[in-house]
Amino acid sequence: MGFKLRFLSWWTPKKFQKKGLDELAKYTISGLDKLLDDSENSDAKCDKASAIVLTGNIEDRRRDMAIIHNEKTEELIKALGHEHAMELGYKTMFNEGLLLGKKFRKLLGVGNSLEDLITAAKILYKVLGIEFRVKEYENGMFLVVNHCSLSKYYTSDTCKVLSGADEGVVQGLNPHIKMNFTERMTDGASCCMASIQFEDDAK
Repeated sequence: MGFKLRFLSWWTPKKFQKKGLDELAKYTISGLDKLLDDSENSDAKCDKASAIVLTGNIEDRRRDMAIIHNEKTEELIKALGHEHAMELGYKTMFNEGLLLGKKFRKLLGVGNSLEDLITAAKILYKVLGIEFRVKEYENGMFLVVNHCSLSKYYTSDTCKVLSGADEGVVQGLNPHIKMNFTERMTDGASCCMASIQFEDDAK
């Protein structure tokens, strides 16, 4: 594990958290904007990512980002229909997350080990107000989220679409590891759970 990754796992400055949240917001909102722009049926009433500036403390910024995600997801569903919007929204968020994960992999110096991935994910999830642990069950390894600040604001549809970004970020941080959410608090579950699949010697 590199020094920067280890250091930020010990202490993540508020300035870094706000900058990280701004990056996450920019990538995800821009991705949804692109889908809305491409849709002939969209009224495009929501502000564009370039016009959005998150302000206030970190919790205020999380809330505002989540509300924008809700608005744009709802607009996308109106424009494309529920099934198509959910499928296309998820795929787009995955691709945006993949790009962002690759960027943070380079920035944080993330190696190919599971330990590096978990450490980096904890840093990024701290930015979002998410706490998790990794547990091994009989049917495999899972990421288990017991606290998520965004779940207070997200609709079920928004959570499903934006979970694509989470899964993309993980694969961007380590191309040999894939994650897939199977349970969500926004659907009434007591925690969010995501399966973790390994390729090659990622462990």
